[in-house]
Amino acid sequence: MDKNRIFRDIEKDPFSYFQAKGNPKDRNPADESESFFLPYFFVELIHRIKNVVGSARTLAHVSRDKTDNPQFREYLFRIINEDIDEVDTVLNSLIHYIKINTPIVKSNTVHRVLEDLLKKYGSQIEEKKIRVVKKLERHLPETIVHEEQLRYILNSILEYAIGLTFPNGSIGLLTKSLEPSKESEEAKTSETRSVEIIIMFSGCRRPAEQLETAAKTPAVEKGESVDLTLLLAKEIIRKNRGEMKLEVDEKKPKTTISMVFPVERRKVVSYPTT
Repeated sequence: MDKNRIFRDIEKDPFSYFQAKGNPKDRNPADESESFFLPYFFVELIHRIKNVVGSARTLAHVSRDKTDNPQFREYLFRIINEDIDEVDTVLNSLIHYIKINTPIVKSNTVHRVLEDLLKKYGSQIEEKKIRVVKKLERHLPETIVHEEQLRYILNSILEYAIGLTFPNGSIGLLTKSLEPSKESEEAKTSETRSVEIIIMFSGCRRPAEQLETAAKTPAVEKGESVDLTLLLAKEIIRKNRGEMKLEVDEKKPKTTISMVFPVERRKVVSYPTT
């Protein structure tokens, strides 16, 4: 059948055309019902918009000789606004419908957060002339950590690392997926894959020297007190069934912070705000 003729039939009377095709509830499979519904909806929406445009054009033509009539101006304003409000309501519903039917799948979260934070601290990195080296695994699995919690953790550690990195030093970022270590079938069901994030930098927090003052504050206490930010980050990691390790090599000097998180097993989605 001629496509132009089909379109003319739809444009002339969309209800009759689609009713002739049958009720979408009686169709199989389910995806065919969806493919039937959307064209029907859009054609009807176009039909309503054309009616509003036609009415506005007719009223504009008639009103040319009656612009001085207050009652007619009020009537014209009310009629046009009622039609516009109706179409506007339908368009808003359509926007909301599209949003709730096109969820955003959680993906590339770790790398996206890392890149955002590197931009955030870009001026500090540039000021200290720090070289950033990245080795990021492609298609890194998602972790069970919520994005905001992950952002807090990585922000705390990067801020700590940048503050301790020597001028002209370097910061390395490494991400990789880890497979369960045991091979038994029981272990495969109980263990899960993990994601490891490693941040290493040229610098370290050396124990503070003993102050020759009346206070005589122990060096170990001063050294530990400045790492409270890491302690908070570690607590969030623990609550998400993860682990964090900190290794310090004072000879080089170099610090390595490793974080391991369980992989998300489900498909996580979110919806745009309406």
